[in-house]
Amino acid sequence: MLMPSELNPVTLRDPAAESTVSASAPGKCPRHARKAVNGVDEVEKWIRPRDLWREPFRLFFPIAVLAGIVGVAVWPVMLWGWTEHFPNVIHSRLMIMGFFGGFIFGFLGTSIPRLMDSRPMVVWETVPLLVLHIAMITSYSMNAIGWGDLLFGINLVLFLTVLGARIPGRKDLPAPGFLMIAPGFCCLLTGLGIAEAGRREPLEPQFELLFRLLTYHGFVLLCLLGAGGFLLPRFLGLGLRRKFGENRELSGVWLRCASIALGTGFLIAATYVLDAFEHARVGSTVRAVLVVGYLFWEMPLERLRFSWQGVNWLLITGLVCIPLGILASGWFPALRVGMAHIELIGGFSLITLGVATRVVFGHSGNRDQLERVHPWITTAAVLLLIGASSRVVGEILPHLMISHYVYGALCWLAGLSIWAACVLPKVLKPDPEG
Repeated sequence: MLMPSELNPVTLRDPAAESTVSASAPGKCPRHARKAVNGVDEVEKWIRPRDLWREPFRLFFPIAVLAGIVGVAVWPVMLWGWTEHFPNVIHSRLMIMGFFGGFIFGFLGTSIPRLMDSRPMVVWETVPLLVLHIAMITSYSMNAIGWGDLLFGINLVLFLTVLGARIPGRKDLPAPGFLMIAPGFCCLLTGLGIAEAGRREPLEPQFELLFRLLTYHGFVLLCLLGAGGFLLPRFLGLGLRRKFGENRELSGVWLRCASIALGTGFLIAATYVLDAFEHARVGSTVRAVLVVGYLFWEMPLERLRFSWQGVNWLLITGLVCIPLGILASGWFPALRVGMAHIELIGGFSLITLGVATRVVFGHSGNRDQLERVHPWITTAAVLLLIGASSRVVGEILPHLMISHYVYGALCWLAGLSIWAACVLPKVLKPDPEG
């Protein structure tokens, strides 16, 4: 998730310094040079504290990874007999609200102010959001599901308030596709409302399923589509389907594209109602068509070519796995939970980690690592896919379920740990172009 400053590299303004920097690093772009006139590093070695508040991904990404590790580790802990508590609810909440939610908060909190050319977040905005997120993860880990849902709901409202406070002072508009995130948040709030009603009296099975679909799938899917329509064409080198120029004022083109994004988002949300009320094949088919159609609307996918370079193949594989997972879980309802992991792990996880890698590397002066094959990140992604495959096989072959649940969890944990070791240390490195 590269930010606008990364899409438009800043040139050095001091001609003398520029010539000296270029001379000290022959054959390299001046922005990659590391030495200034006096031989001292031109960029500080570590970030300053205020960078943590201004760029909240530096705080939220590590916490999200921690939530993901705990959320998956609960399965082998239970299956090895270390606890008798069935962890399905803890696992789901930690993965969606803790893992994906942490990456979404960190990315949007950094990118939206930049895209609107507004003031960045400050300490008294970022810290309460982070504290609430950590408290939510702790509540879920201790099986206090009601408290965790309440904390996450409060955090979401606070997050929207913080972003909304930047609208009056904005100097620009984000890409219209970002409005698809709004239906995603509506899915989440509706799901939390259904969950709260279920704590007061038992829910009908249809509403229980609707809660899971809206909260565990709709929220993440619509956030990824909203941000991905703007980011993925740039990351994959596809070019843009259309340009809006300087969006300082609402234009007819911008409003039309925003209406399409909002309309598609709410239509996708409506397909989950079909799924929940015994029309899963119709709902999943329509949803897959809407997802693919919207991606073609936003991205020139006809130019897409597979590449092992950087994280490109993670993003491409994720784009393929999302509609496949949607169709598989809808057309095989008896295997819905297992098949859904094609979308959740193969789709959501790969795209999330691929985009997060672009964000961290792009904001720490390591973009050159994305211009070649990165063996460790490739290994991490392969392990994630093996984990997803093992989870699906365990659902199809009940006599292998326990062993494949464990194998799948261990592969996913190994993949995430390798990714974290390769990427997360760089969140403490400053942006040389900042």
